[in-house]
Amino acid sequence: MSTKNITVLIVEDEPIIAADISHYMQEFGYSPFPAVSNANDAWLLLKNTQPDFILMDVTLEGSKDGITLAEEINKEYDIPIIFLTAHHDRTTLDRIKSTKPSAYLVKPLQEYNLQTSVELALYNHSHKSLKTKEADSDDSADFVSGKHFFIKVKNQLKKVLLEEISALEAYDNYSFLHTQDQKHLISSTLKSLEVKLDEYEFIRVHRSYIVNLKAVKGIEEDMVLINEMNIPIGKTYKENFMKRINLL
Repeated sequence: MSTKNITVLIVEDEPIIAADISHYMQEFGYSPFPAVSNANDAWLLLKNTQPDFILMDVTLEGSKDGITLAEEINKEYDIPIIFLTAHHDRTTLDRIKSTKPSAYLVKPLQEYNLQTSVELALYNHSHKSLKTKEADSDDSADFVSGKHFFIKVKNQLKKVLLEEISALEAYDNYSFLHTQDQKHLISSTLKSLEVKLDEYEFIRVHRSYIVNLKAVKGIEEDMVLINEMNIPIGKTYKENFMKRINLL
């Protein structure tokens, strides 16, 4: 399956530490942008692209520190921020807390704590906007965020564009995620996925299948044709499915 690595912006004014963090991120399976050391360079990057999360040092070059920069970023973007600092005094902690960060790590960094903090930050950030829609969902590590679908693959979170997904198939208390040429087993039930994908171009066509309407190549009798898959259309789902097809 074609996947897109989760991107990270590292804002750190010590080159050696920045290089170490970048190495860790690649080791965890993420894609770090070139590290920046000050607020101006961070804003320059944010105007051209948006990372999935930010690792922010409190002490930065220039007149603005990382906490001030985080406050400004929060006004314009919805990006999880993880603070990194050698300072753990009460004043610094209170200032950090006021920005509602996803995590706070004290230097020197420990690899395991860094990895765990990043995974929890991504998970919690994506779920906070879905809480009202997930009453029936499970506690999986697979979740929707914007136009991305984050899935747990081995010990990493991977990002898949929703448009790359052809169909989702029930498999006991799990589901198969199908793309054009591969499939992945993900730890979500089809029912919970239906709730999460309700606002997107996905529709339940069978008790065992959800399809991406944009991936439908044709309809033959009671079958949906998607890539090499012939997906059955259940009687109870057919009317609603045909209404959605007629709208395209």
